[in-house]
Amino acid sequence: MAHTIIADIDRELLAALDARAGLLTLRAILLRYHASGVTAEQVAGLLQELRASAQDGAQEGPLEDVILDALDIVTGWCAPQLRVWDEAGENRAS
Repeated sequence: MAHTIIADIDRELLAALDARAGLLTLRAILLRYHASGVTAEQVAGLLQELRASAQDGAQEGPLEDVILDALDIVTGWCAPQLRVWDEAGENRAS
């Protein structure tokens, strides 16, 4: 099991990943982490743990793809309007 950041947001993120949620849904959850003062590095660490678990299990493939989508948003490797944290750790969302 991956480490806990904020239990209720973690559960929401896991449910969205399991449901193969779209980018806007993932971004909305990531914005909740940001609003709670969680850093991009903390969320990236959680997603990396989840990715490793997906690779170890039978769920590799679509689950790993959605985890990578979320990780792209966290790290800023996405369209500017999807970014949650910038290089200084600030929210770029309007």
